[in-house]
Amino acid sequence: MAKWLDKLTGKERDPYDEALARIEKARKQKEKSLDLSSMGLSQLPPEIGNLKQLTQLVLYKNQLTVLPPEIGNLNQLSYLSFSNNQLTQLPHEIGNLTQLTYLDLSFNRLSSLPTRIGKLTLLKTLQLQNNQLYTLPQEICGLTQLNYLRLHTNQLSALPQEIGNLKELTHLYIDNNKLTSLPETIKELKNLRSLHLHGNEILAIPKEVLGSTWWEDSSEKGLGKPKDILDYYFRTRGGKRPLNEAKLILVGRGTVGKTSLVNRLLTNTFNEHENTTEGIKISGWGLKLNKKEDVRLNIWDFGGQEIMHATHQFFLTQRSLYLLVLNGREGGEDADAEYWLKLISSFGSDSPVIIVMNKIKQHQFDLNRRGLQQKYPNIKEFIKTDCEDGTGITELKQLIERETDRLEHLRDAFPASWFGIKEKLASMKENYLTFDAYRKYCSEEGEQDTDAQDALAGYLHNLGIALNYKDDRRLRDKHILNPLWLTTGIYKILNSGTLAKQHGVLTLDTISGVLDVNEYPRAMHNFLFDLMKKFELCFVYDDTKDEYLIPELLSKDEPAETQEFEPTECLNFQYQYPVLPEGLLPRFIVRTHILSEGLQRWRTGVILQFEGCKALVKADVQDKKVFISIKNNTAAHDTAHDFSRGLSADARRRLLAVIRSDFERIHGDIKNLQPQEMVPLPKDYKVVVPYRELRVMEEKNITSFSKVVGDDVMELDVQELLNGVDIEGSRPPLAGKKTLEGKEKRSKLFYSYSHKDEEMKNALETHLKLLQRQGLLETWNDRKIGAGEEWKGQIDENLEQADIILLLVSADFLASDYCYDIEMKRAMEKHEKKEAVVIPVIIRDVNWTKAPFGKLQALPKDGKPVTSFKPQDKAWKEISTGIENVVKKILDKKYREVGSRSS
Repeated sequence: MAKWLDKLTGKERDPYDEALARIEKARKQKEKSLDLSSMGLSQLPPEIGNLKQLTQLVLYKNQLTVLPPEIGNLNQLSYLSFSNNQLTQLPHEIGNLTQLTYLDLSFNRLSSLPTRIGKLTLLKTLQLQNNQLYTLPQEICGLTQLNYLRLHTNQLSALPQEIGNLKELTHLYIDNNKLTSLPETIKELKNLRSLHLHGNEILAIPKEVLGSTWWEDSSEKGLGKPKDILDYYFRTRGGKRPLNEAKLILVGRGTVGKTSLVNRLLTNTFNEHENTTEGIKISGWGLKLNKKEDVRLNIWDFGGQEIMHATHQFFLTQRSLYLLVLNGREGGEDADAEYWLKLISSFGSDSPVIIVMNKIKQHQFDLNRRGLQQKYPNIKEFIKTDCEDGTGITELKQLIERETDRLEHLRDAFPASWFGIKEKLASMKENYLTFDAYRKYCSEEGEQDTDAQDALAGYLHNLGIALNYKDDRRLRDKHILNPLWLTTGIYKILNSGTLAKQHGVLTLDTISGVLDVNEYPRAMHNFLFDLMKKFELCFVYDDTKDEYLIPELLSKDEPAETQEFEPTECLNFQYQYPVLPEGLLPRFIVRTHILSEGLQRWRTGVILQFEGCKALVKADVQDKKVFISIKNNTAAHDTAHDFSRGLSADARRRLLAVIRSDFERIHGDIKNLQPQEMVPLPKDYKVVVPYRELRVMEEKNITSFSKVVGDDVMELDVQELLNGVDIEGSRPPLAGKKTLEGKEKRSKLFYSYSHKDEEMKNALETHLKLLQRQGLLETWNDRKIGAGEEWKGQIDENLEQADIILLLVSADFLASDYCYDIEMKRAMEKHEKKEAVVIPVIIRDVNWTKAPFGKLQALPKDGKPVTSFKPQDKAWKEISTGIENVVKKILDKKYREVGSRSS
């Protein structure tokens, strides 16, 4: 032993001796948990084997290459982490740790695993990502209690045939490996909620099927459904053809000549009196690549009017080639290019772009080509054109063919049996059909499996070939065969002069005067409204009159009431954007409309009211900023320099938390937008500090810093600035802080409600955003079902996972067969078994006391209906406080359970 120790250098002995001291202390004090993380250990003292009482051992971020066999003595361990070391192999004695439920071996250099790993049959979580594993022992498939298995970023070419034995597996990460095939038994994993296969190119599963990656979408909302992924993979093994279909999207301001370019490309014609495109025109273009391969480009020609830009964003997608069309008539070409390139980057990711400098005979101009390409490497080429005489059109065609040929997913495999269905649907003259009719056509073409029909519908939707929103109860019954019909209808509404005069207020009767009822029957008007609500383009303005409001059509004039918000007396906050999408503020107005009822709204701003405070939220389009100012809605209010103290300051921070929560949801839908949060100084609101920089300083234990302000240097307190804008508990945990073992610390809440009470649900959701922002609560309702997911299965799954079930009680709720007979019945079963807390929330006056949940304590107090409160804000505050008390009791219980397991 002494000879081995002698080999350690002085630098290595220091951490080794420190580890020995900690081990000895743990032995003497009979500690259950030991943390030896980030010590620089290159050897683990064999004395570790003396700590037979240990239940938790963490050795994260050291330099260990081997483990002593004595590690096998720790047979009481339930939690073990060796993440971020240099381990090349594991001792066989690892199999002695039969009480382990959590094992983290990620970020090491393991090339194989011992077969005795199969002895760890209590494991729930096994982390093996970022190693060098080439194979897995079949014994790993004996870990039948596993829920989480992370294998991503290894060198695996195959999975064990017995993988289907892991029946309890809910999350399987195998992305970024070298898989050549999947075993049939993987289809037996019926409990899988997420399956990650990105980066296994030979499997040839398109991104539209796989969905988002786990690092792109931590909420898992955009992930592909495991069953759909596996169905697609095994279906293509029975016969497949390359899809050879993609989008060509033309963007740019109005009158730059996009439609003329399309005409030249398709028919080599030019019309100098070409009408301006309103909305989107969609055309098909057949290309022959390399003189032998037939490819179809679906050309989406986007209108350039400013009011349309917000809606364009829903159709700016990946798997696309972009033509950014500019002209030099008005100057500012480089700024215009930047605007559109940032939008494409935000919504279309790194899709290739060809910049077309059009109408070059009328206005000679050029761009800072090198500067733009350095900033946006997805720019493939610049080309000058003129549609009047055809200048550059032949060269543009060649560029389009070249870049189409290079599109990453152009030749993704498509099940051969689905081509007939796709072509049948494309040839139909109808603009839409019911989903039952769609199923009938699928069956006639030989696809009778309803799951496969659903998968195909989702795939065609993601490609933009045919649209189906089967994730939404309001929309799922319609299958849109002609996307142009849908987009044209929405754009006609947005472009309506009648609605503009009414400042965006419309009714079902109004829409009949806007749309041709022969092309858009009255029976489809609700569908269009519901879709616009889904896209957050409008909201119910007055449900008693069946009125809707479209914020995009509000007046641009800023009301006089904005002058009431004196920044020196307000809590202030800012967002700064690389590009400010046109529809961002209108979407925010839709999301927060509950808080602006009876207050001023305009196209680029809104005034909100919440818990005795008012907020001014407005955008400066030119400066690409959003300004937020919050004041007390009372005569007495504290001054700005002490806004971090007192009840009024807390109320303002709570309103700011609600506002930030909604902006974060919107930002989360725009992957590459990357806005910057800015904290104005309390003593000088014009001077701002990046919120992220304050958070970094906090994590690095930097308590203060200096900032030059004018001719002065101010000493600023990090905590004072952060606490001035954050509510308690809203910041993410600092590095090194521990949360519940392998669990989210938040409670899960399920809404059971009638869709006729959706506005009431939205009002309550607004008041629960504070608990969500603090990380205490995660809410779920059926509007959160992701595209392509089967709605009933998602409802059942989230109902089963819920800690709290809210019954939003009204006559419509009691009359709903699904709410009353299915959701409420299961909720009461969970309540009786003490698996969940069921809370009736009485939103409208109805006789509910004789219902099965009549014996439960309801909110508001004494079962007083929300609609009887004036204002209703008081009712929602009482309800949210009651829910908060329940949440805290549930979390206390969870923490006690964790504490008892580790004591």
